[in-house]
Amino acid sequence: MKTRHLLLTTLLLLQSIRAICQEPPTEFFNGLDLYKTDMHSAKIDFLEAVEKVPQFHGSYHFLGVIYLTEQQPDSAIWYFKKAILLNTGNVNHTKEMSYVRLIDTYIIQKDFQNGFSQAWEAFQQYPDNRSVKAQLRDLCLWAFYINDDHLDPSYLSHDPKDKYVVNSIAEEYLILRNLNVNGEYLQTVSQALAERKDGPFDVFKCTLAVSKKEVEVDFKINWDMNKYFGGKTEPQRPVIDDANKPIYERIGAMLIADDKTDIKTAVEKLLK
Repeated sequence: MKTRHLLLTTLLLLQSIRAICQEPPTEFFNGLDLYKTDMHSAKIDFLEAVEKVPQFHGSYHFLGVIYLTEQQPDSAIWYFKKAILLNTGNVNHTKEMSYVRLIDTYIIQKDFQNGFSQAWEAFQQYPDNRSVKAQLRDLCLWAFYINDDHLDPSYLSHDPKDKYVVNSIAEEYLILRNLNVNGEYLQTVSQALAERKDGPFDVFKCTLAVSKKEVEVDFKINWDMNKYFGGKTEPQRPVIDDANKPIYERIGAMLIADDKTDIKTAVEKLLK
């Protein structure tokens, strides 16, 4: 049985196909039918669809998703880029969806430079797309926290870990936004402090967005709560003022110093 998400995706793709008058082969639709239940067979169908109709962007997009699931990010990046290149119509925001997936793949790879380049390109084309803007913002935050605030880069993985050592509450929420289980993102149900053998923890009770399965995420508090309520982050001003630092890292520092920072204005100013 198809999930609601798959039905919506299929509907959007069908509308996109009709709009550009490009009929993909049967293998593409077979791939959609199998995508949630038999990804290996779906991959074979999408590859055959590419062979038969190489100009249809949808097959490349789903192959990118499958390769990312198979932990082959280089292949995923190639397919997402191809989907973006071929999708000249962006009907029902399908090109924007491919951009979001591409940016996410770069973030997972800790390739902030290429990720920022694609995110900025997408943001300039689609400034009203909330997902694109959120990806651009989070990429800059990850860059600062990892390169300047000693956050473990393995936390970029979407797969939940047994625990996370964090320096601030802001890092907790950045990690939570990034986590998913089998493609389902987490929804916070409750948050509580807990004292354990190795120190204080911030414990989040979450559920998966679709299946409603319960997931617990444990954050080890790595700051003195008696001195710093929300955490202790490395100073941002030296990073903001360092012209030798990458733009995305400096933007991350600006966002931490002032979460109301307008990214568009800040980036354009630094680019000059």
